[in-house]
Amino acid sequence: MTSDHAAGRDQATGRAHAVLRSTADLPAPWAAVCGASVGVVQGRWDGPRGRESADPCPDCLRITSG
Repeated sequence: MTSDHAAGRDQATGRAHAVLRSTADLPAPWAAVCGASVGVVQGRWDGPRGRESADPCPDCLRITSG
């Protein structure tokens, strides 16, 4: 379900976003699956820095859940 996504973070807001794992090794900034610009990629989307974080993006949650 979410194994193909990494956890990204918007540095301005701290919100967690899902980033395609296949693009996580490219230079910053990254595009989240919801279209937001992400400045940091750390860890798995299905971990504590992604969907289990204090502020996960609702659009990324919806997109990666289906």
